[in-house]
Amino acid sequence: MDLQFMWMIFRTVIALLFVIFLIYISAKYGGEKLKNVQKGKFIRIMEREQLSKENSLLVVKIGEKMHVVSSASGKIEIIYELNEEEISKFKNRSTIPEYKNLKDFYTRSGMEQLVKRASDKLTLKKLIDKKEDK
Repeated sequence: MDLQFMWMIFRTVIALLFVIFLIYISAKYGGEKLKNVQKGKFIRIMEREQLSKENSLLVVKIGEKMHVVSSASGKIEIIYELNEEEISKFKNRSTIPEYKNLKDFYTRSGMEQLVKRASDKLTLKKLIDKKEDK
């Protein structure tokens, strides 16, 4: 192998390493911005209700405002803009409760009272059955 061929291979490997480095830097520092755009940071469809095969109603968040939009066979129209009260009702309705652990779920979901009532009924039934046996 001659020196010129080795030099060409060396330059190719250096160029490849440089391209990989640029991809890494782009993904690390530019990935968050790209991810936010892909998530629909500025425009997000909050809810969709299909009315027929070709017609649907959408609740769309554009920036900080929310709009009710109709989508019908190739035509999209903004029906109206939601006011602050309607936005807060929508957000409260669509939030899913988060629990810290299983015990938190057990107490906050009402399961604790349900189990307590069921065990009280079972205990009462056992007492009634014992009384009838005597």
